Amino acid sequence: MTTQPRRFHLQRTTDITGVSGTGRVADGVQWADGTVSIRWTGPMPSTVFWHSLDNALHVHGHGGHTVIVWDDPEPAPAGDCEHCPDGHTPADSGSQPWHVRVGAERDGDGQPIRLYVERSAGAHVAESDADWVRARLGGQP
Repeated sequence: MTTQPRRFHLQRTTDITGVSGTGRVADGVQWADGTVSIRWTGPMPSTVFWHSLDNALHVHGHGGHTVIVWDDPEPAPAGDCEHCPDGHTPADSGSQPWHVRVGAERDGDGQPIRLYVERSAGAHVAESDADWVRARLGGQP
């Protein structure tokens, strides 16, 4: 079960019924309680609701000819950060993207000497985030 809505679409390689066509045939949302809404595209669009994604695929998966393609990343697992409602969002995912800005500090020639890497919206960071950034920059811990 997910902790937040997550978008997906259905991608079909073979249309065994001759009704929906191939390619991207539907857009969907998996809700926090595990239910799904699917909006079929094409000349006669419709919206259906399912108790679970497995139930929807049982009917519309066409023996593996239709697959789920997630448009949103998998929600981050809950961590143990008391300040974050979902634990601490891992450095490589989540709703708080990274930003970089040039600092005000200058050298003797007036050139900037610092970059600041931070989470958006003032979200806090953890030592694990610093380790993740260092690894991407090729630095030592």
